[in-house]
Amino acid sequence: METSITARLRSCERDVLERWTRRVLADPRATKAQRAGGPMLAREVPQLFEDLLEALAASRRGEPRAGGDGELCSASARVEEHARLCVAQGRCIAGALRELSHLRAALIEVCAEQGILLGVREAQVLHAIVDASMWTSALEIETATRAALEDSGARLRLATRAGGVGVWDYDTVTGKLRWDDRSREVAGLDPVSEVRYELFVSSIHPDDRARVEEAVQRSQSPESDGEYSVEYRLVGIRDGVERWLAVQGRTFFDAAGRSVRMIGTVIDISERKRAEAARREELVLRDRFMAAFSHYLRTPLTSIALAASVLDHHGNLTPQQARYVERIAASARRMARTINDLLDLQRSRFGGLRIAPRPEDLHIVCKSAIDELRAAHPGVPIQLDLQGSGAGTWDPERIAQMVTNLVQNALDYADSGSAVRVAVRPRGGGDDLLIEVHNEGPAIAPELLETLFDPFHQAPAGGWTSTGRGLGLGLFIAHQIAKAHGGAIEVDSKAERGTTFTARLPRREAVGG
Repeated sequence: METSITARLRSCERDVLERWTRRVLADPRATKAQRAGGPMLAREVPQLFEDLLEALAASRRGEPRAGGDGELCSASARVEEHARLCVAQGRCIAGALRELSHLRAALIEVCAEQGILLGVREAQVLHAIVDASMWTSALEIETATRAALEDSGARLRLATRAGGVGVWDYDTVTGKLRWDDRSREVAGLDPVSEVRYELFVSSIHPDDRARVEEAVQRSQSPESDGEYSVEYRLVGIRDGVERWLAVQGRTFFDAAGRSVRMIGTVIDISERKRAEAARREELVLRDRFMAAFSHYLRTPLTSIALAASVLDHHGNLTPQQARYVERIAASARRMARTINDLLDLQRSRFGGLRIAPRPEDLHIVCKSAIDELRAAHPGVPIQLDLQGSGAGTWDPERIAQMVTNLVQNALDYADSGSAVRVAVRPRGGGDDLLIEVHNEGPAIAPELLETLFDPFHQAPAGGWTSTGRGLGLGLFIAHQIAKAHGGAIEVDSKAERGTTFTARLPRREAVGG
């Protein structure tokens, strides 16, 4: 039979739960989920309230049994089981503890308002039941967190070992370094020797030491966000082997903004560095060969072009002989362009193309280049549309070369009998000029667009393709010339409207109007 206190509390259950709900939702620390869906313990608290009433009833009867108050222990066990269930369901421990604290406050408020006087024993039971739930929740979450951390640590150790990654920890206050086995291995250090920051610094290659120390100091400033990332050579502390290392880490600061700790990883990148060095050496040797070979070809080619010019002007040739001579001259010009392209490629590898800008009318430059192309391709209409002012500062020889390459590319891929259209016009407010070269013909396949301006570009068979019309350097060099002027080249290609290459060139120090 229930005591008067438990009976009166049972009659106030609805009031207690409503008051508890209001307190939870009014808590400024309540989460959005709590405010939207109600207390997270909404299903557990009614049962907890029942367990509390049973425990109070048992305490009022005061019937001790072997091993203590059996009903009270049973009620406490159920409370703890509810707490474990709450934790198992992934509830927020801080939120759950706050809600249990609000339940205690709601019970005390209702007892005070209803004149329900709790004796010392009843008050102890009330607090014990709520405390048991809170304590069990905290204990369970601590156990779960520790297990998760241990599992995470094991996974991290497995991943770092598999990836050859070392982990280090630097106490910036004491100067003590902690290296795992892999960090010691890449530093050429035995597994047991003590490591201090001074020893680490002394093992850095002399040419890299100042740069590494600067990176460390920079990371220890709060303005840097503590980021630390550097690549350097380290001479093995015990084995003397030089290795390239890639190190990343983060600095942690105390409340006063002082650095107290650095944690990070280290990877041996010696193989990568050796491969990069071999690749650079290969490129240097190839570029030197191409430069020497190109210069070597110039002398006989100049002689061929000069002989063809003399024959053309003073040879009293028959019409058929004149056609042969013109073919020789055209081939010599094509070879000269190829050699120039190879030399430009070599220059672009070492610092980019050099230009000599000067005030020039771009309209005149483009018209001159188009006139030469018209003479070389009399059977193909090349239309030129000049708009606005062409005044600006550019390298006229390089711009003419860029226009020639773009138009030659359009001529190569234009539909038979169609015209190639070239337009020069100001863009927007007139600070830039646009040179647009358009041809009707097969669209450029989307997968080719990303590599279209690469040197030696070769397209697959079918559609817009490379057909042996050159070495695949024309668009690359045109793009390099535009970049050297502070501009760029873009392409738009669709089957229904053809292909348009658009070069954007800043006027720089524009002259005239």
